[in-house]
Amino acid sequence: MPAANARWLVLLLAVSAAAAAAAQERWGRQSGTVGGQVVEKERRRVVVASDAGTVTAVDVADAAGAAYRLHFITMDPGALFLPVQLHADMVFYVHSGRGKVTYIEEGSSDQSSLEVERGDVYNFEQGTILYIQSYPNATRQRLRIYAIFTSESINADDPSKPTAEAYSIVSDMLKGFGAEVLRLGFGVPREVAEAIKSARTPPSIIHYNPAEEKEDKSNWTEDIVDALLGVRDPEEFLNKKKKKDKHKHKGKDKKSKSKTFNFYSGKPDVQNCYGWSRTMTNEDLDSLHGSNIGMFMVNLTTGSMMGPHWNPRATEIAIVTDGEGIVQTVCPSSSPSKQSRRGHHGHGHEWGEPGGRGDEDEGGRRCRNSVFRVKEGDVFVVPRFHPMAQMSFNNDSFVFVGFSTDMGRNHPQFLAGKRSVLQAIGKEVLALSLGQANSSAVEQLLNAQRESTILACISCAEELEQKAAEEEQRRKEEEGGGRGREEEERRREEEERARREREEEQRRRQEEERARREREEEERARREQEEEQRREEEERARQQQEERRRQEEEERARREQEEEERRRQDEEEGGGGGGGRGDEPEEEEGGDEPPYRLSKKLKKHYRVGKGGVFRSG
Repeated sequence: MPAANARWLVLLLAVSAAAAAAAQERWGRQSGTVGGQVVEKERRRVVVASDAGTVTAVDVADAAGAAYRLHFITMDPGALFLPVQLHADMVFYVHSGRGKVTYIEEGSSDQSSLEVERGDVYNFEQGTILYIQSYPNATRQRLRIYAIFTSESINADDPSKPTAEAYSIVSDMLKGFGAEVLRLGFGVPREVAEAIKSARTPPSIIHYNPAEEKEDKSNWTEDIVDALLGVRDPEEFLNKKKKKDKHKHKGKDKKSKSKTFNFYSGKPDVQNCYGWSRTMTNEDLDSLHGSNIGMFMVNLTTGSMMGPHWNPRATEIAIVTDGEGIVQTVCPSSSPSKQSRRGHHGHGHEWGEPGGRGDEDEGGRRCRNSVFRVKEGDVFVVPRFHPMAQMSFNNDSFVFVGFSTDMGRNHPQFLAGKRSVLQAIGKEVLALSLGQANSSAVEQLLNAQRESTILACISCAEELEQKAAEEEQRRKEEEGGGRGREEEERRREEEERARREREEEQRRRQEEERARREREEEERARREQEEEQRREEEERARQQQEERRRQEEEERARREQEEEERRRQDEEEGGGGGGGRGDEPEEEEGGDEPPYRLSKKLKKHYRVGKGGVFRSG
C-alpha cells in the first residue's frame, strides 16, 4: 500500500505541473535553458594536482542567473593545503577524513583553528586567510572537503569566466613584488628578500609532517604575510628577543568561539525506515549569521523517495556522496496565453520543446522538465519554484548532501501528506484545476498518504527511467515524422550530391588512368625510338669499322703488290746485265708488258683475273 501511495504522489507531481519530463537534460548541453541541471563528475576541471592531493572545480548557476563555484579538495593523510586568502564567502562540508583548519579572519591578528572530521560544516567570510592540514591515520583515509563560494565577483554573466577566482595563494601575493620592494617595504635584509623571490613555488598541496619542524625555527614567510596584511608592525618581528612564554602561548591553537555543525551528531529532522534527512541554517551555526547559504543531507534507503516538493526561495545545489538515484524536476506553470493555445488534451512531452513542456522566461531562456540519473560525485541543481522528487533504485541507497541558497527564509513545500499546501486549497477547486469532473479522485489522492517527506517507492526509479527513455524515443520519432518531407528532401539531395561526387570521382579516376596510359605509351615510344637510334648508330659504327678495315687491307695489298712488283723488276733488271740469255721468256703476242707472278701468300687472299685483282672469300 505505501508503494501504491508513492506512485500516486509521482503522478500528482506530473499532473500538478502538466507532465513529467521525458528527456534527460545535462547542464551546459542546452545553452540558455533553465530547470534541472547536472554536472557529471568527469566534467570537473582540475585546479590543483600534486602527489599530495587535488582540487577540482565546478561552476553552476540558478534560474535567476546567480553563479556558484564548487571546489572539491582531496588531501592525502599527512598533507598541507598552503595558505590562501578568500575572495568570496566559503561554506564547506567535510565528507571524509580528519584534519585541522587554521585561519586568520580579516582585520584580526589572532590565529584560530578548527578540528574537523566527517560531517562537519563551517563558514568563512571573504578576506579570511586559511590553510588546512590532514591528519595521518592508520586506514590512509583521505580528507575530502566540499566547498561552495559565493561572491559578486563570481556572479558573472558567464560562470565559467568569473571576474575573480575564489581565492588567491599567499605565496603569489608575496612573490609578485620585487626583491627591493620586499626589502624596503618589510624592513628585512636583502638576502631574505632575495631568498623568498628565488625559491621555487611549491604546489598548493604538499606533504607535511609537523613533527619534523623545529619549534625555534625562524619563519620569515609567516611574518611577512602578517605585515603584508597590516596585522603587525614590521618592526615587531625584527625584534628577536621575544619572551619564551609568549612564544609558547602563540604556538597553541586558539579554539574558535563558534563550533562546527555536524550532520551525524544529533537527531535528524525526519527519520523512518525509508531514510532520513537533516537541514542546517544560520540558526544552527553562529558563523553562518549574515550568510544566505545553508546545507542539507538526505539518505534514502533502497526503493525510497524524497516526496514531491519545491523551494519557494532557495536553489538546491546537491552532491551525490554515495549510490545512484533518479532526480525528477518539473518546470513551473506557463503563462495563460500558452495554456489557451494548448487546450486540455495531450501529454506533457507534446506541449513544449522536445523532452517535455518548455516555456520561456523573461530572459528568453527555455525551461525544460527533466528526469536524470545521477551517480556518486555528480552535482545536480534544482532552482527555486521547481517541483522535484529524488528516488533510489531497488538495489542501492541514494545519499546526497547539498547547499541551499537563501536558506534562512526558505520553507520547503511538500505536495503530499497532511501538511500539504494542496490540503488548504480545497477538494472542489483542486479538482477543477486538475480537470476532474468530480472530486472523488482528488479526495482519494489527498487522503491516501499521511506522510510527506520520505516514502517507500519500490521500482519507482526504474520505471521512471524506463518511461523517460521511451518518451525520448517517441519524441525523436515524432520529430522525425513531423519533418518527414524535409528529411526525405534532404536525403534525396544528399544522395544526389553523393551520386555527383561518385561520378566526378569516377571521371577523375578515368582521366588519371588515361593520362597514365598516355604517359606510359609516350615513354615506351621514346624508349623504342632511342633503342632504334642506338641500333642504327651501332650499325653505322660497325659498317664504318668494316669499311676502314677493308680499306686498310686493300691499302696493304696494294703496297705489297707494289713492293712485289718493284722486287720483280729489280730482279729482272739485275738479270739482263750479262748481254742477254737465251732462256728469257718471249713476249706474248699482242702484249706490251711481260707477265708477272704473285707470291703464295698473296695468292691465298687474292685472285687475279681479267680486269684486276679481287679479294678471295
